[in-house]
Amino acid sequence: MKKLDTRNHISKIEKGDREQAKQLLKDQQTELFPASFLDRHQKNVFKKLVSVIDLDATPLSGVDSYQLSLLVLQMNYIALSAQNIKEKGLIIGKVKNPSIAIMNQAIKNSNSLISELGLSYNKRVNSLLDKIQNGSNEVDPIAEMLKND
Repeated sequence: MKKLDTRNHISKIEKGDREQAKQLLKDQQTELFPASFLDRHQKNVFKKLVSVIDLDATPLSGVDSYQLSLLVLQMNYIALSAQNIKEKGLIIGKVKNPSIAIMNQAIKNSNSLISELGLSYNKRVNSLLDKIQNGSNEVDPIAEMLKND
């Protein structure tokens, strides 16, 4: 799989091809809707997440809605597991709290989905560097969302 964003030296032709591919992805963008299996709160989180994603840097379309919905679901599992661990502790009786395993798996799943959707820290930094080089001084919207909550 070819990366559309890279810091490696590339030819002018390859750079043009990458820009054309990015433009094609942007042209295919459609509105993103949460999956039907999400509850009302999770749908609100979905909408907030979509609102802070820079769709110019990370072109997403309707087919990505399912993965974003899964990401929201995994985020919910992490929050519920953390709450359970806080209430019941790491050890229940003489056994490790099962919420620890659930939380660990949800974190792995979230990291995988974040990477697949191009929402990782490195991807956002590269996007910001591109904006700075092009004269834009926008901030990282995902970092702003996390700071505001």
